Amino acid sequence: MESDIMAFAMFLVAMFLLVMNSMGVDSYIVKKISFSKTTNLFSSFRTTIHDFRSGRFYKPWSTAQPIIISTKTQIAELSEASAVLSQRAVYADMFGFKHTLNGFNHNEVAGVKSRLMGRLIQVQGVSNLPKIFPYLNKRLQQSLDEQIALAKRRPDGVTLPVASTVRTVTSRVMAVLFFGEQTSRDPVFADALIRHPKEMVKCMAAFQIMPGFLAPFVHNFITKRGQAQEVIIKKLTDIMGSGRDMWDEPSPLKELTFAWNHASLCLDSEYWNGPEHQAQSLLGMWFAAAHQPWMNIDFIMLHLCRRPDIQEALIEEIGSLEDLTYDRLMELPLLDSFIKETVRLHPLDTLAVRRKALKQYTFASGSPQVAAGATVAVSSYDMMHNSTDYPSPNDFQLRRFMETGSSVKGTRFTEVSEKFPIWGYGSLACPGRFHASLVMKLVIAHIVMRYNMKLEDDKARTLWKWETFTMPYESTRFVLEERSSQDSRKDLDLL
Repeated sequence: MESDIMAFAMFLVAMFLLVMNSMGVDSYIVKKISFSKTTNLFSSFRTTIHDFRSGRFYKPWSTAQPIIISTKTQIAELSEASAVLSQRAVYADMFGFKHTLNGFNHNEVAGVKSRLMGRLIQVQGVSNLPKIFPYLNKRLQQSLDEQIALAKRRPDGVTLPVASTVRTVTSRVMAVLFFGEQTSRDPVFADALIRHPKEMVKCMAAFQIMPGFLAPFVHNFITKRGQAQEVIIKKLTDIMGSGRDMWDEPSPLKELTFAWNHASLCLDSEYWNGPEHQAQSLLGMWFAAAHQPWMNIDFIMLHLCRRPDIQEALIEEIGSLEDLTYDRLMELPLLDSFIKETVRLHPLDTLAVRRKALKQYTFASGSPQVAAGATVAVSSYDMMHNSTDYPSPNDFQLRRFMETGSSVKGTRFTEVSEKFPIWGYGSLACPGRFHASLVMKLVIAHIVMRYNMKLEDDKARTLWKWETFTMPYESTRFVLEERSSQDSRKDLDLL
């Protein structure tokens, strides 16, 4: 109880600093500007409160700038020098994995784990995608119907929050890949699967402004003593351990899930220290899978709301949901090009291939020299806005990857390249990119084929920047109108 009180007190102090900074009070003091201008403070305060409720975070001071590299040779060296330049360490610092991933040890360098993840995700996982596709398709339709049932009604359709809607349906579909249909429908477990990634992002924001020794208290306060994490770990420890033989997820779906296959691959390995260790590993996978795809979908939905012409073009290419198969969905070039171009213009993070130096490191060319503790990264924004590979780089071109004469013509969304580094690079490139791409395309196809969409308020704020990240506002809403309903109204207008 005392720790909760202390955490709450520290949280209030932090919020006071954050609000003062966001309102510019520190600027008034430093610049000695007359306090006659404080009449604007109340308006700023209201905006700040709105932004916090919308999921926006403020940071009152900046961190050390990372070292940016840009040549293909340097990027390759950065991606492969994992014993010194650590991918795990940089994200452990950012998200506080020690607290948010159940004691995750980011200093561990284990080839056994890397090889298992490669087999689990890139070999078994990819080969299982066509088999598990019908289950994903069914779950998406159910989840979307559930969200529509909760929506606010209006004459031209229903209105829903974009972020919450796509986060929920994406999480529900992704959960089938990980845990199966029956398991992921458990309401307590399903809620925890959504809460945990959200809480990790909140912790990320809080950890950046708090002294390190306060991290355990902040984590306990934000996550309510890690309730969501505990629910997930408890369930996974059971189905990947002593309860595996009694797991009631029906076959053949059970044998297609990450939870089942992760445990199967670990049976003869001495590396894994019991089912809780495996559960922690799968929890880390879940955060990566549950966090990034839905945010990309959010940005894509915002773009579609402003471009009914693209909605119609995608409808023409997709054809029919009834005839949609895994192979057909993966072979839609316009959908793939549209997603890739949207992500190119609006990457979640303007930096990629982040690494933290565990000790001093000098690149083979003699520079740059990286001090221990420093971060090295690639500017994904710059790489995806160079005019050589991307003519007119600031313009959105729907068919850029289909018809243009540039070097990127014919490249796919899931392709790993220094020209499109959002998936990372080299041997540590995101192994789950094929699963993420499938879920993204499936969600987009269902919404586009079933509904016309537009923003509820064309002037509403939609995206905001936090350090190098682009984030969606939780308050932005879109209007969905069933296509059959709209077609009927058009017919009536013609009479």
